[in-house]
Amino acid sequence: MGRRDYGGTVMAKKFNLAELMGEAVSKSDTGEMRVEQIPLAEIEENAANTYTQTGIDDLAESIKVIGLQQPLVVRRKTEGGYLLLAGHRRRNALALLDRKTAPCIVLDADLDSSLQVLILHWTNTMARGGGGLTAEYTGQAAKEIEAALKDLQARGVVELPGKLRSYVAEVLKTSESQIARAKAINNGLTKAWQGDFKCHRINDSAAYELSQCDADLQRELHGAYKDRYWNLDSKKIRAHRKAAEFDFTPLTCPEASPCIEPCTGADKRAAWVKGGHCEGCCHECSLAANCDRVCGKVKQRIEREKNKVKDNEERERRLAEFNASPLAEARRNIRFALACKDIRCADDFEDKRFRWNMSWLWASQPFGCVPDLAELFEMAASVGIDPFEMIADHPACSIWHKYTEERPPEGARVLCKLCGCSNRYGEYVYRDGKWFFPDLDDEACEANILVSAWTEVFPE
Repeated sequence: MGRRDYGGTVMAKKFNLAELMGEAVSKSDTGEMRVEQIPLAEIEENAANTYTQTGIDDLAESIKVIGLQQPLVVRRKTEGGYLLLAGHRRRNALALLDRKTAPCIVLDADLDSSLQVLILHWTNTMARGGGGLTAEYTGQAAKEIEAALKDLQARGVVELPGKLRSYVAEVLKTSESQIARAKAINNGLTKAWQGDFKCHRINDSAAYELSQCDADLQRELHGAYKDRYWNLDSKKIRAHRKAAEFDFTPLTCPEASPCIEPCTGADKRAAWVKGGHCEGCCHECSLAANCDRVCGKVKQRIEREKNKVKDNEERERRLAEFNASPLAEARRNIRFALACKDIRCADDFEDKRFRWNMSWLWASQPFGCVPDLAELFEMAASVGIDPFEMIADHPACSIWHKYTEERPPEGARVLCKLCGCSNRYGEYVYRDGKWFFPDLDDEACEANILVSAWTEVFPE
């Protein structure tokens, strides 16, 4: 397979792996590629296979439902039996289903070793639907395919005009850029990061960005992020690499501690550092608050501090406004009345219902939920405090008059405490020893109530 003559012009034949493979395959009398049923026991697994054997159960289930979609590729051994070149997962799935034979494409026993490498990777790629390999396997496969292609080219088996990478990409059914990234990872990662990459502690993107860092920076980053790989991504690695261009930057930002973050904005400060006007790191710089080249982390901290001052000022303003309000005075009166009953915090209430809705009385920020009068009156009754006295802070004797020991002035409109009704109060008019509803002209509208006490003092 060297050159073809097209009308006297010698032209290099385009590399065609399928055609190469066809020449090495056992064929029927009609010249068609032959698929043979071969006992699984006669098929030896290939120790040179570098592809992981995962998802066997799922593949077996798929074969059980829709059948095997692609035959195995084997090479006939001179001493008998067959060596598996491609289809290790398929073979194991068939064995799991207790199948005794497998459909196989049989390659010649004297198959060229370099061609064997190409067929191995090509068929494994096609079995996965074309492409879909991780950078780890793409890099290793590309290295083996390149070596095989160079060997075939050197021996005149094939001619490869153009870039070798394009032929590697054709075998692996992927793009040249993906091949380049995979090779960069394979060649550029330090041994420590290679181990983490193979254990899937970092993804392809992070591995590629690390491969673009020099060995010293990779070593420092490995020490910084060890056991915290979840905190590392390609964006951070690019930022670390950019920061490492300047000798005044720390490896990690002290402002971000205990998290790990790269130093940012070093390029904006480089000229100032060179001129002796800037120390480089903004973390402890006294001029950071007014600097337009401050790094993002310190800028965020300064903004938080400014907002905190504003929030504190607003809180103090609201608190002063509240403390001057009638509501604050009532709150102080209620706390004093409760203190006389040895209740000095919400947890001192025996009735657990009041531990939540009365916590406002002692809250340092009294802007939340204020209990309504019904709740206050219910609480007062439970601890044995007169609610009016509790809220208004007036001695009971100067406010409430026992009825009928003391009677209101004739025609007076007073606040009455009703008998037999817990925490019931009402306004009524007293005339001729009887109680009438206020705001009604009809004197016949007598109120059928029992009054235990009355007062002429009304809450504001």
